[in-house]
Amino acid sequence: MHGIPRTLLLQATKDNDYSGNSMTRLSQLCATLVLALAAAGAQAANYAGTTFEIEMIVFERTGGMAQSRETWPAAPRLQYPEEWVDFDTADGENLFLSPVATRLNNKTAALNRGGSYRVLFHKAWRQVLQLKRNSPAILIAGGDTFGEHHRLEGSVKLSVSRYLHLSTDLWLNDFGGGQPVEGGGVLLPSRPVAEIAAVAGEEPMGLQAQDMGPSPSPLEPVAADAAPEPAYASHVTLLREERRMRSGELHYLDNPAFGILIEVRTVEPSDSD
Repeated sequence: MHGIPRTLLLQATKDNDYSGNSMTRLSQLCATLVLALAAAGAQAANYAGTTFEIEMIVFERTGGMAQSRETWPAAPRLQYPEEWVDFDTADGENLFLSPVATRLNNKTAALNRGGSYRVLFHKAWRQVLQLKRNSPAILIAGGDTFGEHHRLEGSVKLSVSRYLHLSTDLWLNDFGGGQPVEGGGVLLPSRPVAEIAAVAGEEPMGLQAQDMGPSPSPLEPVAADAAPEPAYASHVTLLREERRMRSGELHYLDNPAFGILIEVRTVEPSDSD
């Protein structure tokens, strides 16, 4: 130790103590982070399978796409998802999306009353939310009809992880003169329908035996109707977004042509639960 000033030895001792304390604090921070991530994962697992009440309003600005300065894709790719449900999808006697009374009627009244907006869709339902990979999309349609199509079409997906999540794939159709454009414009996908297979001894829902003609062989699907003629819109506006949400809060997302108000509420357990 000869030749080393005492002040430097004292400083080196302090530096070692500081370094040790820093390593301790870093270890504590890492441990806290690991615990937080584990808790978040457990929370996500607890959320999955929980019933929530969802209320959604979709509205358009009456000025429409004509007043929008945004540049929209001339030929957007419109597609319905493979995994989907709609408001008529049932598991036995239970609807997948159970309807409930709406609570945001004052919002729809205010939108319609203002004159600058028009409500295209307003529903409230209960749904058991799952992780995104297990969540089907919900088919949405609303507004005026044009042949087999609506002013508003597309789907939304609600799921849970650490937070509630909303994914939208909606489009607003502009049919120009009031009828689908033939042979030009944006090709519109046909809304998917559930395939019902007839098995010997069993009748598809809603069909009577006398309506079916000859009985099909076991596991033979009922012949589908002829594919509909292609339909086109003159213009289409997309609303494709991902939004993280909290329960009990009213969320808003939009583009210059149309928008969404959505609220997800926790469901209080009943006395019988």
